[in-house]
Amino acid sequence: MTYEIGGARGTIVDHEAILKKIHAWAESADCDVLLADARVVFGRDHLETAVRHAARAQAAGTMVARSVSMEALRYLSGRRQVADAIRTAGIRPGTKGVAIAVFGEPRLDDLVAALGWSRDDAVLEPTGKSLRTIGISEAESGPLPTSQRPDLALEKVALLDLEK
Repeated sequence: MTYEIGGARGTIVDHEAILKKIHAWAESADCDVLLADARVVFGRDHLETAVRHAARAQAAGTMVARSVSMEALRYLSGRRQVADAIRTAGIRPGTKGVAIAVFGEPRLDDLVAALGWSRDDAVLEPTGKSLRTIGISEAESGPLPTSQRPDLALEKVALLDLEK
């Protein structure tokens, strides 16, 4: 499966309107799109790993969600249920940094332009983010050096396969 990942900046006022616009764009481009609040992304590797796990689940016919984008959101958030994943990592009014994955022919920059946002992969970086957003406590992350804390997000993605 072909995909492209990245980040963007743009303030979301009406998330329902954005999701409708994304759906229409994805339908016209014959692709699937994941939008996630970048505050729950702990590095490019975290997003990439979630996307790869979702693509693998789709290929194996073991997806829990109905679309590969929602499956990727489940992995990204470390949540078993799609509704919980949306509550944890979905975009909402006030979201400013967005993690994006386009499944299909990579057209991420076209999507960002269509939304009037600016491409900024720096929103994916873990600096200043709390692992509590994805269910990792301070007791679990505290003993680790700051540089190793994003590894806990990767472990959370991998462990989700065991919880299916």
